[in-house]
Amino acid sequence: MSEKNNELPNSVEGKEYKNKNIKAKLLSSQRITTLDLARILAMITMIMGHSLDAIATPAELDISQFPWNIWHYIRRFTAPIFLTVSGAVHVFANKRDENGRLQRKTIIRRVKIAVILSVIGYLFMFPAYSFFDAFFIEAKLWRPFFQVNILQLIGFSLLFVLLLFLITKKDKTLGIVSFSLAVIITISSPFIHSINWFNYLPEFFAAYLSTEHGSMFPVFPYTGFMLYGVAFGIILKIMDPEKRTKFLIWAGVPIGLVFLIPSFFLTDFFKYEMAFKVLDKVNPGIILNQIGVVFIVLAFAGVTYTYTKKISFYYAFFGKNALFIYVAHLIFLFGSGWFPSIARLYPKQIHILPSILISIIIVLLTLGTAYFYEFTINKFPNARKYYKYAFYIILVYFLIIGTLAQLIYQELFAG
Repeated sequence: MSEKNNELPNSVEGKEYKNKNIKAKLLSSQRITTLDLARILAMITMIMGHSLDAIATPAELDISQFPWNIWHYIRRFTAPIFLTVSGAVHVFANKRDENGRLQRKTIIRRVKIAVILSVIGYLFMFPAYSFFDAFFIEAKLWRPFFQVNILQLIGFSLLFVLLLFLITKKDKTLGIVSFSLAVIITISSPFIHSINWFNYLPEFFAAYLSTEHGSMFPVFPYTGFMLYGVAFGIILKIMDPEKRTKFLIWAGVPIGLVFLIPSFFLTDFFKYEMAFKVLDKVNPGIILNQIGVVFIVLAFAGVTYTYTKKISFYYAFFGKNALFIYVAHLIFLFGSGWFPSIARLYPKQIHILPSILISIIIVLLTLGTAYFYEFTINKFPNARKYYKYAFYIILVYFLIIGTLAQLIYQELFAG
């Protein structure tokens, strides 16, 4: 993703970073580093929260008691921050030609990323040890596989944003359409969730519209956050690059208040005045509240960036790799159905202090993995190709011969 910005000081950024190729790429790509900082802060908070929730004992992680009630409250804003920033970032990433069209390679790249994220999301919940075993799985065991979590939601939302880019020719039109659709999604979310979509649609499609079968991030309302981000990204794009962070700092809080003030009235209206129960995550008032907090966080990120420019290269680096970091943390935390990790071996069974330490280690491992991956693909010309081949080989192993290998292992060593 490329974002216009002259905020990375060439004389300072990346001096301590040994891989000059990565440094050159980031420093020449003109980024809005404040957005990178906000996204990586949200990502680290998501990883910490996800890890603690998965491994800590509920008795010690009581969200009704201080300080865990505050921790739980903060967690509700991490996904909206990440999705909103991602929407803004894609305004800069999807460059149009002189006719207002996207280049074919850009379209292919966006589709590929969306599909890969969705496939990874589904593979984490694959209910069998191999593709062949899947034919013998009971229908009810497939339900968790079809649940829509953050990776599937991001995959769908990226495709939807790409579609908006394709059907609009001007950024101004894109901004108006995106904001309008975001408002429609926000207001209509409780009504969408009042319908039992599983009575009318196959499990795969209904899971994108309902939380009834366990989906954590349905399209309504979460795609709306990315669309708000696209609309805001259009505003940033038309500004002078040097003024963008200043705008985030002085306008973030007022814009946030525009969403926050009516959110309290709307929350009560949809909570008490509707003929059906409205879940918190689809309550339009709470959604507007989250959007308001997003802009206040962006202002905070802008101030933080202003005083920490010497290390802002790392904001850009890790912000660029935020999705990679998220996927990596899932592997470290949960492993897979074939090779489970700590959250599957000891779910909600670890005392709070060791859980905090493990969560910090997972954050460091994921950041280190992203650093190593980026270093190697820039240091060694064929590294990206080898990583790709390794991914395909592992995937084929898991889906086709995973069970056979496990049976052989058990015969040879388990006895």
